Amino acid sequence: MIDAREEVLAPVSQHGPRRRAGNISAGRTKRNKAAEKILKIERIFSDGRVKPFDQVQWDRRTAEITDDAGKVIFKQENVEVPKSWSLLATKVVVSKYFYGEQNTSEREVSVRQLIHRITRTIADWGVADGYFSKADGEVYYEELTWLCLNQY
Repeated sequence: MIDAREEVLAPVSQHGPRRRAGNISAGRTKRNKAAEKILKIERIFSDGRVKPFDQVQWDRRTAEITDDAGKVIFKQENVEVPKSWSLLATKVVVSKYFYGEQNTSEREVSVRQLIHRITRTIADWGVADGYFSKADGEVYYEELTWLCLNQY
């Protein structure tokens, strides 16, 4: 199971390049020129004083999908989702995007885990690839997290 408290990626030098360096957009630069092209990330949605996960109210629900005859084809109980999310959004996210096999300890049980897993990975890639500094990577992570939590 992925432990969301650990860094997603080790330093780039241990991994080497992760993607082919073929004909990618002009914005992609060599590592020694990365400082010239580094992105500055400014807050628009998130609040630097309060973490995005603490800005929403949470609810425990059952995500259940039934067929036309009413037979249950998917069910996961006691999942944590933002209170503002619809039941349909809950069903889709829990049934399609939660990591891990159902009824195992590695199965995600909260939208917090799902969003953190995705946004932390993307932000860490941006830092590792030299798109922005660690500090800007944190801002980017919180901005992405806020957007996902609020369904934008």
